[in-house]
Amino acid sequence: MKYLKLILAACFLFVVDFGYSQETSKAFMHKYEGGEVIYTNKQGSTMRAKASFSTERIPQEGRLIYKFASNGQGSYDKYKDVTWNVTAEMEEKEDFLYPLQSTRVIKDKQGSIIVKYDRRYDYNKQKIYYTLSDGQGKIMQNKEFSIKGKTVDSDTLASFLKTFVAHSNIDGYRTFYLLSAKAELYKTTIKVIGREILDLPIGKINAIKLTLILDLGNLEALGSLIPPTFVWYTEKEPYDWLKYEGLETGLGSEHIITYISKKEPTQE
Repeated sequence: MKYLKLILAACFLFVVDFGYSQETSKAFMHKYEGGEVIYTNKQGSTMRAKASFSTERIPQEGRLIYKFASNGQGSYDKYKDVTWNVTAEMEEKEDFLYPLQSTRVIKDKQGSIIVKYDRRYDYNKQKIYYTLSDGQGKIMQNKEFSIKGKTVDSDTLASFLKTFVAHSNIDGYRTFYLLSAKAELYKTTIKVIGREILDLPIGKINAIKLTLILDLGNLEALGSLIPPTFVWYTEKEPYDWLKYEGLETGLGSEHIITYISKKEPTQE
C-alpha cells in the first residue's frame, strides 16, 4: 500500500506539471516569441533605431510570469547614437497582464550608462515607484503614483494591450492607465478604428487598427497639437502586435512609427 501511494503521488505530480506547462494563456501570450523592430521618424520616414526583442513565459510557484527583454541602437528620446536594453516582468492573472517591474538603461557608444529608468509596481500598497537616475546612480527624478486601475508603462504596452484588443467592444476593456517614459500617468481609452492590410517586411497582414485617446486633464487645450496615437494588431487570435504610431516617450517627444520587421517562430 505504501508503494502504491508513492506511485500514485508521482503520477499526480507528473500530470499536474505536464498540464501546467501546456497551459494556454488567456491573455493570448505565447510561451516564447521574439523578433526585430524598426523605428522611423514620422516626418520624412528616416530610420531612427532598431531593436531585437523576446518574451518568455516562466511559470513560478503557480504563477504565470513573462520576462521581456529588448536590445536596441540608434536614437531614443533626446539621446542620439546610443544603445539600450530593456528588461521587464509581467504576471498573467484574471486574463490580464500586470506589470511587476520594468527597467530601461541607455548607454553611450563607449558602453557607459547615461540614464536608467526604473518602474516598480507594488499591488499590495497599490503604488507605482518611478525612478530616473544618471550614470553614477544619482537620482534625477523620483515619483510615486497610486494604482487606480489596470496600468501599464511604455515598455510593456505591446503585450498588455492584447487582452483589450480581443475584447475591445466589451465594457471593462476600454480604459486603462498609461505611464509614459517621462513619468506622466494618463487615463487612456482604446477605440477601434477599423481593419487594414499592413504591408510589412514580414509580409502583408490583416490587421485591426486602434487609437489610444489620452485624458490630458488640464492640458486638454493642447490636444489638437498632439499627434494621435495608433496601434495595429493581427485581427485574429493571438492578436500579435504589428505597428505603433505616436509620440516616442511623452509630450514634446519625437513623432515616430514603429513596426515589426522580423519575427522568430513562436512557441505555444
